[in-house]
Amino acid sequence: MSTWSPGSGMFGRPQVVLLRFAPWAIFQNNHPHDLMWPVEMLTAKGIAHAMGWNATVVDLHVEPMQREELVQHLVRLRPDMLLIDTMTPTMAYAREIAGAVLDRLPELKIWGIGQHATEQSEDLLYAASPITGVLLGEYPGSIANLLANSGERTIDDSATLGSDGKVIRTGTKRQITDLDALPPIDPTGLHLDRYRMRSIHVPKFGRVRWGYLLTSRGCPFPCTFCSATLRQSYGRKFRGHSAERVVDDMLRLHLDHGVDAFYTIDDVFSLNRQRVVDICHGLIKHNHRIHWTIQTRGDLIDLDLLKLMKKAGCVGVKMGIESGVDRILKIIRKNATRDQLLEAARDCQEAGLSLTTYYMVGHPSETRAEMEETFRFARLVGSDMVQMAFHTPYPGSESYEMVKDQVADLSELNHYETQHVNLSEVDSETMEKLQREFYLHYYFNPRQFLRYLRRRAVYRMTDPSEWQLAAMSLKYLLGNRGRVGTSASVPRPTQKASAKRDDDVPSHPSS
Repeated sequence: MSTWSPGSGMFGRPQVVLLRFAPWAIFQNNHPHDLMWPVEMLTAKGIAHAMGWNATVVDLHVEPMQREELVQHLVRLRPDMLLIDTMTPTMAYAREIAGAVLDRLPELKIWGIGQHATEQSEDLLYAASPITGVLLGEYPGSIANLLANSGERTIDDSATLGSDGKVIRTGTKRQITDLDALPPIDPTGLHLDRYRMRSIHVPKFGRVRWGYLLTSRGCPFPCTFCSATLRQSYGRKFRGHSAERVVDDMLRLHLDHGVDAFYTIDDVFSLNRQRVVDICHGLIKHNHRIHWTIQTRGDLIDLDLLKLMKKAGCVGVKMGIESGVDRILKIIRKNATRDQLLEAARDCQEAGLSLTTYYMVGHPSETRAEMEETFRFARLVGSDMVQMAFHTPYPGSESYEMVKDQVADLSELNHYETQHVNLSEVDSETMEKLQREFYLHYYFNPRQFLRYLRRRAVYRMTDPSEWQLAAMSLKYLLGNRGRVGTSASVPRPTQKASAKRDDDVPSHPSS
């Protein structure tokens, strides 16, 4: 009979726990949010299993726990290594939890993983920190080396604290090149029915079981507002799973786990057009009724491709438009024009796909007239769902380099709740009022409401989670917003954006 002992994991195998923090557990965040699988953690879990480790994923996005409950849960798991993925707003909370667990398990090795830990390693590595080190970049590419030495020492593509108290980075931000060599993700152990997309819908009655795939990495576009903390991968070079692997993953998760709708979390799904064509033909060949949705750029789709995607089971597209003003699109280096983006939206609608579009206000030097033109453009596009964010300077973006001395507290940055650092010509109070008015006019417009009843409500009102979305949306539109950062009152910068570029400067629109 197999035995288990503290510190040696289940059945004598060493134990690694992967913990993902949820920012809305720490501060008020009324904006409805998508709940997606921790795909990178599931990939790392597969690698750990192949190396003889027992791996457990604890995802606070769908497993809300109070502080002491979380600490006790982690201690009961008796990990030999704890990997924590924390966003900027939860950095302090993550350090607190790590310290409390380390007090009870003093031999435990704790490492930071993910975009925020990579970009802000100094927030986790300091004198007396409970964190041993940080894996830089796409950590599934480094976890095998980390587990091989049980997290005891520095490895390539990591950051640790030197004896002089300074952060030492070894290697670079890891970029995985051979995606098909990664193990297939296995969501066993997750609360699958708690994950859902609220920003896009599928034409299915009843509750939808969502699944998530990262089928490609890299984005070559130079948008000034995009930060690695908002992306799913690193680097400008596009790297993709083969079409055969994507089809196999969808079919396996559909048959083995009952997933009936997929969202591909790729930064730019359709960057390689032929790969998309091959994926579509593979899905058509197998003739399974699998719904899937994507995020991409408007200049990387066309009507013929969208019609083929529709035939293969695609039901929806999410697309970043950002602004309806060509001057602003040039300033943020969107590399697309208003007319191109409108044509892409019309192509999605003609192909019969659900369309979610993303916009921002508060761009550098943007005027009130230009904001109002973006609002008019959004109404002209007439997508099924629309999100209007604030241009927010997250670390790693060119926008951040413009105003980093004005960001009083990085944890205050939130692109949907309030305008913390104002780059525009419009004061923050007026901008937030305009955004709220746009939402109310857009969603309560009779034409938009009829579109919702025809395209979404007929399916989604049979799903209890849809009523939760309606309640969250009304709270966001009519209630008080989240915390207001102290830097909102700082005058906008007068200097021009830095022209400096780097392979790790991300570039895709946020969602």
